[in-house]
Amino acid sequence: METYRYTGINRFGERIRGHMDGKCISDIEQRLQAAKIDILSLKPQKSTFSRVIKQKITPKEVIAITFQVEQLLRAGVPLMDILADLRDSFESHSVKHMLSCIYELMEGGETFSVALNSYRSVFGDVYISLVSVGEQTGQMESVLADLTAMLKWEDELKAKAKKVMVYPSIVGAVVVGVVLLMMIFVVPQLLNFIDEMGGELSGSTQALIATSNFIHTNIIWMFIAPIIMYLGLNVWLKHSKHFRIRFDQFVFKIKVIGPVLYKLKIARLANSLAVMYSSGVGFTDSLLMVSRVVNNTYMEQNIQLAVRLIQEGESIHQAFARVKVFPPLGIRMVKVGERSGQMDEALKNVSYFYDREAKEAIEKIEPAIEPLLTIIMAVIVGWVMIAVLGPVYDTMTKVQF
Repeated sequence: METYRYTGINRFGERIRGHMDGKCISDIEQRLQAAKIDILSLKPQKSTFSRVIKQKITPKEVIAITFQVEQLLRAGVPLMDILADLRDSFESHSVKHMLSCIYELMEGGETFSVALNSYRSVFGDVYISLVSVGEQTGQMESVLADLTAMLKWEDELKAKAKKVMVYPSIVGAVVVGVVLLMMIFVVPQLLNFIDEMGGELSGSTQALIATSNFIHTNIIWMFIAPIIMYLGLNVWLKHSKHFRIRFDQFVFKIKVIGPVLYKLKIARLANSLAVMYSSGVGFTDSLLMVSRVVNNTYMEQNIQLAVRLIQEGESIHQAFARVKVFPPLGIRMVKVGERSGQMDEALKNVSYFYDREAKEAIEKIEPAIEPLLTIIMAVIVGWVMIAVLGPVYDTMTKVQF
């Protein structure tokens, strides 16, 4: 049993709030409707403890569900039996609960796509829309096969994006950590030794002393400032749409990493659009839905502008060119697809081309990161050694034996 909080309007027109225990959200909805309460909002009540222990449904679990449903449908197994079997086969409590709710909603007369809509945050707009198309056309197996392929590809794409961002961050953090430890613990001991020897200090030694003193004085702020900046940036991004658009645009302009992330976004956009369009969803409807899957407000704004231009009568490739949805080569591919009537194939080619380019760029970046950071580390250590050994050498040359 799970507790749900609801807000609704009763039969007297009064706004009411409350909570109710039930096995599933559909169970609560039915009970509230029986009590003649119009539901305004209905959400699970989350305690602090439940937030900690609650399992998140992963993309890999969604892929597994989609693949198994598609395979069993092809084998002729009824959908309700499939959901019941999957509910019992998964170990994750969250997946079991979700499948139980979907099963109960369908048992109450809802379609598969409507039942999935209760878990929109898990499946997403594109997934639910394609399932709805599959129901209407009777091509559910084909749609689910396309969804499985798309989800697998997107999961690999996310792994590539993380690889670009995470590996340099970890190695960079290690280098910064080593430098801080040297400046806090090693350098002061060496500087005390130099001070005892006396003599003139070179520019590099004075710079090392100034750096070490600065770090000692501001070490707490050096840890606190990044946290404050991170939290402030998140708040600003959340409350200012204009700033978020500009920030998402700036991300693409970051040297080395920005172009790779842009190509990955283009590949995902083109692939999702190709799958939706080939399944029978209208082109502008497909564009509006996939604009949300790229998770970039700058691209989303441009796509929505392209949709308006297309609805006003402009050709697809011209609209894309005006708002810079795709790079020039991608627009030329779309132009060919538009004229040949094979837009889905053109979009798949765009996706393949930019996915390959991004993959090649990642393969070039990754081997270069470690040597580059090693060189940076070597330069810092060399600077410390020169700054420390320089005065020692000068003192030794002045000693008369």
